[in-house]
Amino acid sequence: MADFRRWILAFATLVLVLGLVAPASAQQTINCVASAAVTPTLRHEGFTELTGDILLTCVPALGSVPTAPGVVIPQANFTVSLSAPVTSRILSGAGPGALTEALLLIDNPSPANQDVCMSPTNPAVACEVLGDNGGSFNQAGRFNVFQGIEGGPGTNSITFLGVPVDPPTTTRTFRITNVRVDATTVAAGAAGLSPVFAFVSASPSSSVTINNPQNYVGFVSNGLTVTTSGTNPPFLQCVSASGLVGSVTFTENFATAFKIQGPSSGQNLPGQIYYSESGLEIPVDGGTTGIANSGTELQTTISNIPAGVTISVDSYATSPASVTGEPSWASLVVPSIGTSTTGAVAVTDGTESSVTVVWEVMATNPFAIDSLTFNIYASFTGAPGNPGSPTPNVTASELSGFSPQLASYSVSGPIPEFSSTVNEPTTPTNLFTVTLCQTILLFPYVTDYIGFDTGIAISNTSLDTLPVGAAPQTGACQVNFFGAGGVAATIGTSGVYSSTVDTTLTNGEIAPGQTWAFSLSGIDAGYGSTPTYGTTGYAIATCNFQYAHGYSFVSDLGIRNFAAAYLALIIPDAPRTPNPFLCASGFGCTGQTGEQLVH
Repeated sequence: MADFRRWILAFATLVLVLGLVAPASAQQTINCVASAAVTPTLRHEGFTELTGDILLTCVPALGSVPTAPGVVIPQANFTVSLSAPVTSRILSGAGPGALTEALLLIDNPSPANQDVCMSPTNPAVACEVLGDNGGSFNQAGRFNVFQGIEGGPGTNSITFLGVPVDPPTTTRTFRITNVRVDATTVAAGAAGLSPVFAFVSASPSSSVTINNPQNYVGFVSNGLTVTTSGTNPPFLQCVSASGLVGSVTFTENFATAFKIQGPSSGQNLPGQIYYSESGLEIPVDGGTTGIANSGTELQTTISNIPAGVTISVDSYATSPASVTGEPSWASLVVPSIGTSTTGAVAVTDGTESSVTVVWEVMATNPFAIDSLTFNIYASFTGAPGNPGSPTPNVTASELSGFSPQLASYSVSGPIPEFSSTVNEPTTPTNLFTVTLCQTILLFPYVTDYIGFDTGIAISNTSLDTLPVGAAPQTGACQVNFFGAGGVAATIGTSGVYSSTVDTTLTNGEIAPGQTWAFSLSGIDAGYGSTPTYGTTGYAIATCNFQYAHGYSFVSDLGIRNFAAAYLALIIPDAPRTPNPFLCASGFGCTGQTGEQLVH
């Protein structure tokens, strides 16, 4: 509130001083017509969208005369009020009265003749200009660049104080530039375009008459379409793998949605269209105006990365849009990779659970719809003896859009900056899952009906490294029993781990070379409790390691009259089919699924 009061006091003082310096009269009146020099399309996602310039083209009013040599030219205040919040960068101060990057230029001064008023809040005396019979302001030694101050009459306003107003011999122009707005506040129109308008006023109004004071300075439209795909390769945790897991394509919705930061030579020529994120760059009080922090940036956030998996992305992409000269392209900037612009580069080291990758537009065609596609890759070293690396059964996913993304506009944020909610995808695209290596065993017939019993043995045969080249793996097995109408639930899930005489199992894990053996009578607390007790059905064992093999022995008590034995069937992955499965090369078993007796 104190800043606001100081600004109002300074404004009122300036008006009083202006009145004392040179009272407005018919002899110092100019008639101006306001127009939008260019009406750009603004990205709906953007918080800091650069509007088109406002141009006041002025001629002397009837009977007015130019200011005589040696006489101070009368000054006036110009205000532009917009239909969207003003987000031009603040270079000094805060709140109402802060100095912004918005500029007002008189007679489009060339770079060599740009003479900046370095006292934008007190220009009445510090920035006086003496008359020269209505000559052009495009000459050295005549203040012709004025810095905008946040606030003024109305809302969403920028004000330029103490601007000299001298009837010209022919015409005079006032150009208002570097005005940025929050385009996320503009409702989307039925046709996909919504206007942003600006209203220009001057005080005292007796010195400047403005015709057509309201103009459209931009049309808002969604700027980006993101297309993503995930390949969902069948990664197995115990098998080392590396390959493509997805891609993201950024396509601009209109030809100027992608912009470079600005030419290396700078941008200081008024009225020039640069098709960049930066505006007019002129050193003023508090810094240099117009400079953007970067070209248009595009980001992909990859989340839920399993521990042990390294993510890589394309460091470079070129648009296929038809162009002449340099093609449109973007390069990886975060994480930083130095000067590399080709191939794929790792953006994680296997320890990060998420990463945000950013590419910056380095060249673009403002007359074509550009599209940039980046591939995403994953790699890891399988660790069969350690089921925790990579972390199994975690699905990595991605979300993409403009960058940087913020929940709301930040006055201290970079230019450009974008909304994290406007026209941004909200549903992640799944990229891949590292599946835990398992063996699923089917025991087709088990019973603990009164007078009978079933023995089950499961061996971990992954110790035979030299004979067959297996990789030692340790893991737990769980056996579930099924029967008619689901009644085998009387047996339920084996929760008691038995052991053979020569092997002790720890925490239910079967080590390489070990065998877990038990009987149904030993785990069914109700076994033999009634003359009709017992269940007949089948069992499925899920073992968290490869090379599990099962054996079952069914007999009457004491093995007096009946005994039968069989090997458990091996079921690969769901869905189950009656066909034998095939194991293809690449990412593990990618052929048919089914059942068979051996691996």
